[in-house]
Amino acid sequence: MAVATARWLILFLAVSAKAWASADEEQWKAGGAVGGQVVQKEKRRVVAASEAGTVTAADVVDAAGTVYRLQFITMDPGALFLPVQLHADMVFYVHSGRGNVTYIQEGASESSSLEVERGDVYNLEQGSILYIHSYPNATRERLRIYAIFSSNAIGSDDPSHPTSEAYTSVSNLVKGFDVQILRLGFGVSPDVVEAIKSAKSPPSIIPYNPDQEKKEEQSSWTEDIFDALWGIGDPVNKKKKKKEKKQKGKKEKSKTFNFYSGKPDVENCFGWSKTMTNKDLQNLRGSDIGMFMVNLTTGSMMGPHWNPKATEIAIVTHGSGVVQTVCPSSPSSTGGDSGHHEGGRGGEEGERNHHEQGGGSECKNSVLRVKEGDVLVVPRFHPMAQMSFNNGSFVFVGFSTHMGQNHPQFLAGKQSVLQVIGKEILALSLGQKNSTAVEKLLSAQTGSTIMACISCVRSFVWSRSATVAGFVEELLH
Repeated sequence: MAVATARWLILFLAVSAKAWASADEEQWKAGGAVGGQVVQKEKRRVVAASEAGTVTAADVVDAAGTVYRLQFITMDPGALFLPVQLHADMVFYVHSGRGNVTYIQEGASESSSLEVERGDVYNLEQGSILYIHSYPNATRERLRIYAIFSSNAIGSDDPSHPTSEAYTSVSNLVKGFDVQILRLGFGVSPDVVEAIKSAKSPPSIIPYNPDQEKKEEQSSWTEDIFDALWGIGDPVNKKKKKKEKKQKGKKEKSKTFNFYSGKPDVENCFGWSKTMTNKDLQNLRGSDIGMFMVNLTTGSMMGPHWNPKATEIAIVTHGSGVVQTVCPSSPSSTGGDSGHHEGGRGGEEGERNHHEQGGGSECKNSVLRVKEGDVLVVPRFHPMAQMSFNNGSFVFVGFSTHMGQNHPQFLAGKQSVLQVIGKEILALSLGQKNSTAVEKLLSAQTGSTIMACISCVRSFVWSRSATVAGFVEELLH
């Protein structure tokens, strides 16, 4: 009897959790505006798809209205991402796999190459030509690259219909010209041009396992096209250039930064974090984008903080967690209302609040649950705290705008801005008649920005479905 009752209980909880999850999904459809924008992995648009890999994308906006395009490139082992010309500056992070990124900067006559692996970061300027080769491997691990593109040309009221793409394929650049233009421009016969224009354009990612010896002997048609497009060189001395290049040896090798090399900025038993800016890294010179990575262990928290100049665009790479953001101009932050509104999420209580900005709409505090593959955007001046669940770690990597000039401000810790304000002034600001409570608050702060926060996420009333799901998992095990 007891066994049967337990089975029915597990079934009921599982069905209830699924129903609440469906209701949660409906809530996510509303989306969070500035201050709490979440783009679920399932909501990305497909840019390219083939048997060798896929490219998905999502557009996000910061508080100033600047649009940033994220692309998620996934390549099977032994695949080639065909050459493209960048229309925007590109910063990319390698999430998994190994491969080779070859690029040709605008105006250059020779290519440079990057041997990339998990954790690598690099920056490429708009106008560069880029193609990627994923290396074959015994474990069939895919090469996964997360990239952000920034340009004034990128922007759209409807993210599913962008006004400008992040890049254009070299194939389109060439085939777009008339036969006569190509014939005269390249100095070839009409038959050659017709053969090129009549060929069916391949997908963006194709299987590719070249034989190295044959590869060295074959002429590089891509370099011919690059030179012709930029007016570099001419057909007469092309063979001479190739001979000189061969004598110089292999392509120029560039070096990337790797998040897993060196020591983290902050590290303890509750997790670690690491940041990099264009001031810290030669690879990001000329870029307005910085990067960060945070790894929270089970039941931990990145303490409350905000960015005075940077918008954080984070991608969850492992696990799931909760992020609370506070609207800096919310009138509900005074007068006894915490700004956390209940009701609605899962059909009853704990509605997820989202920020709305512009057009006189109200700005609200947000409590956001994110999972692996989701994108979270938190604008500057919005205080935030990231928390992991009790059943797993929470890892996210991200891009920060204007990172070189940004210095994150923490509310907690020995270096807290509250410590600088002083207990008397802070007590008056918090409505305290004496400074006793504030003095205890400041003296109790730890020296780290990453701390234990066991069961923190369960303190939010809307976490009911997550709690039920966790209970079901515990029963099943």
